[in-house]
Amino acid sequence: MNRYAIVDDTGRITQLYSTNSYFVPCGDDVSDTTHYADSANVIHEKRPQEFGLITEGLTVTLTGLPSGVNVETNGLDTDTDEDPLEITYDVPGTYEIKLSGHVEYLDHALEVTVGND
Repeated sequence: MNRYAIVDDTGRITQLYSTNSYFVPCGDDVSDTTHYADSANVIHEKRPQEFGLITEGLTVTLTGLPSGVNVETNGLDTDTDEDPLEITYDVPGTYEIKLSGHVEYLDHALEVTVGND
């Protein structure tokens, strides 16, 4: 546990702060939605998600996603592992798939249309 003292301009301790996190210096352009810190606490820009997308009938298969990506669509909420993720919808239509939560990648939303073969 890291413990920090918050100090005002006169040197008076105004608050104590304990956390398992670290303070990492960063520029004004850094945001928690666009940047992350690696294991050496170096700040990097998040990258776009790169993945494969296959639609066949009512099934969408996402390949190449790293472990730990949260996938939300049509009431489904799951996290990826190393395996391809298959999503099967009940009826033809256009659906939104949201990919989020991975520290190194930007959140992403896409629309897929299924069942119109």
